Amino acid sequence: MHTLRSSICASLQAAAGTANRDQSTDSYTGSTHMFYAVPMPVRRQLIKNSIKQHASLSDRTWLKLADQLFFGASHEEKTMGAIVLQYRPAARALVRFPQLRRWLRQLAGWAEIDALCYNVYTADELLTAWPAWEAFLTDLAKSRHRTLRRAALVFLCGPVAHSTDARLHNLAFQSVTQLALESDILITKAISWLLRSQVDTQKSMVAVFVAEHATQLPKIAVRETRRKLETGKKNR
Repeated sequence: MHTLRSSICASLQAAAGTANRDQSTDSYTGSTHMFYAVPMPVRRQLIKNSIKQHASLSDRTWLKLADQLFFGASHEEKTMGAIVLQYRPAARALVRFPQLRRWLRQLAGWAEIDALCYNVYTADELLTAWPAWEAFLTDLAKSRHRTLRRAALVFLCGPVAHSTDARLHNLAFQSVTQLALESDILITKAISWLLRSQVDTQKSMVAVFVAEHATQLPKIAVRETRRKLETGKKNR
């Protein structure tokens, strides 16, 4: 495992500087970690290649690799930990909530949080263990750490976009209501994203919710969600 992680880091170093420099900065991603400035498609391909080359490794071994990457020094390593989980669902199934929380505490800024929280866990995965997920996400929304509060919102963005299940949408509205008065862009943009994600599956519910809470919601969330309701798009 040490050799595999070393190989991945060597590949990152070899590809360093090939990403858009403007998007590999603290000001863009919100990350406080070191940047190799490696494009996301390259990071994904590195993990795909590793999985293909080491197909015999156990799911628990891939989970250990993800853990090591989340605790790595660089922005790229942390996002690649999430990519391992995305491409190895059987390894993802071994993750427990305390470990997930530890990983979240290693992340900084929207890019790292979203890498783990968006389109890694599916609606079915959340619903299969719903009482535990509901408690976990509710607790994240109460955290004093803004990155964890963003995670509480973003974890739901993919599931509510693909499922009409009321449990997902009710928690989404609950979390939005709880965090609606925050002014931090990390939260306000996530609120907008979550509401817009619900439009395709629960359009009427979203319309009613925005109408009833327009004065409490962040202005950007009201504006972007109403535009999505009217046009089907975030922007005109």
